[in-house]
Amino acid sequence: MTTTASIILFKNEFVATLSDGRHVEKKELRELAGLLASAGVHACDVSFEWNGSAGQRMITAGQQVALRAELRRQERLQPKGLAVAA
Repeated sequence: MTTTASIILFKNEFVATLSDGRHVEKKELRELAGLLASAGVHACDVSFEWNGSAGQRMITAGQQVALRAELRRQERLQPKGLAVAA
C-alpha cells in the first residue's frame, strides 16, 4: 500500500501528515524530504494543503517543486534491492 503525505506550512515549519497516521515536523525541506522518503512516500504521493487558518502560510510553487525534486533525488539514492554475491 502506498503511503501518502499531506503537507502544510505552519509558523515557518513544514508539517507532514502521513496516511498511516504519523506526523512529521521540520523547518527545512531537505530534512522533510529525507524523512518522507525513508517512510516510503514518493514525490507523486505528496499533496499540499492550505485553508487560511491562523498561523498557517501558503506553500509557494517553488517550495513545492523543491520538495518534490528532493524526494525524487532521495528515491534515486535508495538501494533497489539486495544483491547476493556468489
